[in-house]
Amino acid sequence: MKSVKIVGSGTYLPKQVIDNDYFNNKFSLKDDWIYKRTGIRKRYWEDEKNVTQMAVAAVKNAINKYNIDVQQIDCIIACSTTTDKIMPGVSFEIQKELDIKKCMCIDLLAGCSGYINAFDIARKYICLEEVECALVVAVEKVSEFLNYEDINTSIILGDGAAATILKSSKELKIYSQKIESIGQEGHLLTCSYKNKLYMDGKNIYKFAVTKTVDNINDLLKNNNLTLDDIKYIVPHQSNMRIMEAIIKRLNISKEKMYVNLENIGNTFCASIPIALDEMYDKKLLNPKDKIIMIGYGGGLNLGSILLEI
Repeated sequence: MKSVKIVGSGTYLPKQVIDNDYFNNKFSLKDDWIYKRTGIRKRYWEDEKNVTQMAVAAVKNAINKYNIDVQQIDCIIACSTTTDKIMPGVSFEIQKELDIKKCMCIDLLAGCSGYINAFDIARKYICLEEVECALVVAVEKVSEFLNYEDINTSIILGDGAAATILKSSKELKIYSQKIESIGQEGHLLTCSYKNKLYMDGKNIYKFAVTKTVDNINDLLKNNNLTLDDIKYIVPHQSNMRIMEAIIKRLNISKEKMYVNLENIGNTFCASIPIALDEMYDKKLLNPKDKIIMIGYGGGLNLGSILLEI
């Protein structure tokens, strides 16, 4: 079976920065109250572009940075929980905007870990030799679905988009996934066109802290690896308290977990690819490095990918 490699990545973040002072004034909070509880200092809210335009901006960033010929892209998988219409989907709009002549388009709804599902589906198409080059896009405009009076959600969530471009690789690379869904608990994190986003913070915290650790340990065991073999864990950037609890339970150093939550906030399914693109820009990833990407959230959905760069 073929392997896959990442050949490009890109990000779009809105111009409008919402720092903690906005909420300090709104909710009469102390200056450090939000940061101590979330690890977030600022987030971005989009007030000009729609979800499709945000996604396209992220894709253009990727193809320009890595000089990608868009006509080589024969599959687009877009994931989002905040689309503004049912059809045409975001992936189809990206194809139209980039004028890709021949392409398969798929839209995916799988909550905060949707990028993990989308990445894995793209990899399967490539390894089955049905696709040569796949574009995976995660985009969220959560600000349109926020209850701005709900301090538990409004202070952590932000908007953003990121794109990852995958191609087949002749070099054999380690790849493994462990994706789980628990639809029976979906009521803990919900959102609809008619209602604002709702999250049962206490139970989502418990789910995120316990299930992610079990998932990662199972993934390592299945591949006869230990955490010493992993250069970075790249998690869904949810809340610093959650990530610190995961770090403690895994008994790893803070440096092994890549975190950019402080200056971006929680961007739902876009958070992992935004972090991944940032890591590439900082030249933190080299060939042969092994990373684990893990997402968790709405659905409920939980998924990890062990990837050799």
